[in-house]
Amino acid sequence: MKYMGLLSMTAYLAKESSGMSDDLKGAIITALVTGMISIVGFIVTNASMKKNFKNELKRQRDSVALEKMSTMPYEVLVLMDEMIESGKIKNETQKKKTIEQNFKHFKGIMNTIYSYGTEKSIKIVSLMQKENYAANEKTTSLDKYRMMSSYVLLATQIKYDVTEISVSPELWFQMRLTDYEANKEEFMNANNKLVDELKLKEEFKIK
Repeated sequence: MKYMGLLSMTAYLAKESSGMSDDLKGAIITALVTGMISIVGFIVTNASMKKNFKNELKRQRDSVALEKMSTMPYEVLVLMDEMIESGKIKNETQKKKTIEQNFKHFKGIMNTIYSYGTEKSIKIVSLMQKENYAANEKTTSLDKYRMMSSYVLLATQIKYDVTEISVSPELWFQMRLTDYEANKEEFMNANNKLVDELKLKEEFKIK
């Protein structure tokens, strides 16, 4: 609409200036055309700057999130190892102290994931915490296969979020558990049930 108004004004002035000298008319038309070009250029430049600013802001946000989440798969798996080892401690005082340290570590991981993680990674860690609370209140027993599968799936999901590399959780079980083949069916059922519940990628299922 602005462009049409400028064009109409140009045509009107050109008509009204029929009695002017050619040099004067040329100067007026040149000034109007130059003004129109400047206005159009300003509008285009302004729109481009806004778009570039939004893109740069998004890039910076993504960069911060990527940096914060880049070590999370490792942190999650280390925590799971620590929790497994704490179950082997005989001394009750030392065991309690280790469990408290592990819980502190878990809270730090939860805070980072909630702050910078994707919706799916947040859903996984939320479910883990919900089931931890239920187990602590004795309203349900903690299924070790489901618990371990949750940790490995969380690491797998974050790895995908950060690198876009999709791997099967089974690879971790095969790598770390000497008795995996003997318990494969239990791990497969627990893992695949979680994938369905949380609507995760089909590639995360154990075949």
